[in-house]
Amino acid sequence: MNGLRMNEGFKEQVRERKEALEKLIKLLCEKEGNYPEGTLRVVDKKSYFQYYWRREATDTNGSYVPKDHMAIASALAQKDYDQKVLAKAREEYKLLAKYGEYISENALEDVYAGLHRGRKMIVTPLVPEQDKIVAEWLAESYEPMPFTENTEFYTGNEIRVRSKSELIIANLLEQYGVPYKYEKPIYLRGLGQVRPDFTCLNVRLGEEYVWEHFGMMDNAGYANKNIEKISIYQQNGFFSGKNMIATFESSQTPLSSKMIKGVIEEYLL
Repeated sequence: MNGLRMNEGFKEQVRERKEALEKLIKLLCEKEGNYPEGTLRVVDKKSYFQYYWRREATDTNGSYVPKDHMAIASALAQKDYDQKVLAKAREEYKLLAKYGEYISENALEDVYAGLHRGRKMIVTPLVPEQDKIVAEWLAESYEPMPFTENTEFYTGNEIRVRSKSELIIANLLEQYGVPYKYEKPIYLRGLGQVRPDFTCLNVRLGEEYVWEHFGMMDNAGYANKNIEKISIYQQNGFFSGKNMIATFESSQTPLSSKMIKGVIEEYLL
C-alpha cells in the first residue's frame, strides 16, 4: 500500500496550491471596487448575441448595450466570472488550510511509529515506513551488464562503474545518501532495451529519476547519436527535470563536481 504514504512532494503541492489561491483571492478582492454596478443579461439570437445591462436587482430585462459600448458588457461579464472564481477559491482555500493542518499533525505513518515496541513486533503496518520502501526499492534484482573494459572504477560502496565521470556521480550520490541502481535496464519504444547510467530514488518525494551522462559531446557522431536518444526518451515520457536527469561534458568542458552536487540537491533530496 505504498500509495498511502504521504510523501513530502504531495505536501509541498498542497502548500503551493494554498499559496496560489491566497494570491488569487487577494488579487480578486483588490479588483472588486473597479467593477460597474449591476449585472449582465445575455440573449442568444442564434447567429449573434445581444447584451443587456441590469443596473438594479429589480431590473429584469435591463437596457440594451450597443456595439460601441461593449466594454461595459465585457466588464460586467468579467465581474460575474471573477466573483464565481473568488467564491470557489475561498472555498478551496478554506478546505486546503484545514487539510494541510490535519495532515501535518495526523500522518498515517505516525500511528505505527507511535506504537509500543512490543506491539510493533506483532503488528504489520498498513502504511510502509520510509526505510522499508527504500530497502524494497534497492532489493529489486536485474541482470547487470558485463564489463569488457580493462579499467576498474569502484565507488565507496564497491559498485563498479565504467568511467571517471560516472565514478564522480556515483560517489556523490552515495555521499548524499541517494539510493541508486547502476545500469538498470528499461524499455523504450523506438529503441528497445536501454540502460540509463543511473536510476535514482528521491526518497523525500518517493519519485524515480533516470540519469544519463553524456561524456563526449565534442564528438559529432556521439553527440548526434545521443541527441536522438534523448528525443526517444522524451517520446517515452521521460523529460529532463521531471523524471530524467541529463548531464554533459566535453574535452573543453569537463565534468564539474560542483555542478553534480547542484543537480543532486535540486532533484534528488
